[in-house]
Amino acid sequence: MNFLAPLAVRKLHHVQRFVASIFFATVLAACGKDQPTCIDEPTVTLVKQLVDEALAKDMSAASDSGMLERLKQRMQVAVTTIRTSNKDEKIGKVTCQAALEITLADAGQIVADPAFKALRDSERIPASVDTGGPAWKTDIQYTAQHTEDTKHLLVELSGHAPMVELLSTVAQSGVMEPKRAPGDIPPNLLASGNARDAAARLMNHIYGKQEPEHGCWMSRFEGLPYCMKIVQSEIKTLASGKRLYTLATGQAVDRQGEAITAHAMQGLVGAFIVGERNGKAVSMAQSTTIQAGTMGTAPSEWTLTELGANNNWGWRGQYGDCHQGYCGTRMVILAQRAGKVQELGQIPIAYDNSGACGDDECAAKASTLEATVEVSKQPADAEFFDLLSTVSGTSDGTALEQKVWTLPFDSVKQTYTEPADWPLADRDF
Repeated sequence: MNFLAPLAVRKLHHVQRFVASIFFATVLAACGKDQPTCIDEPTVTLVKQLVDEALAKDMSAASDSGMLERLKQRMQVAVTTIRTSNKDEKIGKVTCQAALEITLADAGQIVADPAFKALRDSERIPASVDTGGPAWKTDIQYTAQHTEDTKHLLVELSGHAPMVELLSTVAQSGVMEPKRAPGDIPPNLLASGNARDAAARLMNHIYGKQEPEHGCWMSRFEGLPYCMKIVQSEIKTLASGKRLYTLATGQAVDRQGEAITAHAMQGLVGAFIVGERNGKAVSMAQSTTIQAGTMGTAPSEWTLTELGANNNWGWRGQYGDCHQGYCGTRMVILAQRAGKVQELGQIPIAYDNSGACGDDECAAKASTLEATVEVSKQPADAEFFDLLSTVSGTSDGTALEQKVWTLPFDSVKQTYTEPADWPLADRDF
């Protein structure tokens, strides 16, 4: 996967095309003898053509082949505030700074759409692109010069990739499609009763079309792309109607699409609950920016669990890690609260520091702990029920006595809390 292409090159009047490197494409073009300037019409025309070419390349994998043309019909490309930053008369080359402006039909409606807001919340709106006005803007740089035989004009463009990426993402998110009202989840999303199909359609609405080569829906968080995949989807029929529970997890990838596997880096989780209102599907709660896991990836095993009264269902997942002989496992709890899916705690459920021991005396005082966690369904009317945990093993070399610990939900701290004498409290790994 190639997410960003930093430099594009074009020459006028097609004669020959070749790829000089993974980021460079060249095409022969128009005649001219004088040294070009930044504001020459042929130069500016080529800059616009390079933007069009980059957009076509970025959207080439879209499953809807007509999407690009529909996007181009509702957008205008302009190069403004052009200024010359350098002029090399020896080689006839001029270096230019400018603003790339994209004017979209109904831009205000697009920006106000919940799907666009979800893209912003997941940090898929590049910081270098200003979407605050009727024309979206970003800074670009380009050079122009004639080839040595003075017959062709060569233009090199950079800085346009974030704008191209944004346009492609927004187009594939469905925000620009006139076939449904902006922000509406497809009203028949739950009609088929097929949870996997409904989850895939929901993912297309939230993240844009699925990237076919690796089966990813691409998200972005804190400047990094994440390859998101569905790991859990279920339709439950409750007294209030059907509900779709969908969970997607993501692996962090670099700009070349390779997995980032640093210990300290967490993965990304997207969690979505869709219900019914007047026979139509509506979003009840969602989040695209939950962090969990290690090695750049989120937990892949999750269980849908009734966590509270009034059909308050959520997810339990877990992941483990080791650092210099200290190993452990955490349980992650996600649930609907205040109109969002929130993390309600990362609870340690296993700990083993025996790998950090280098002698028998240390090993005799090591801790090897493992907990089971159950939902108590008490208090009966609680927003979130208490968790009950049984811990077995040894703590600092001493075998634990059988006991059940209660982990209540603290509504002020918005998380499950550990009792003071819980054996896994303050175990770092």
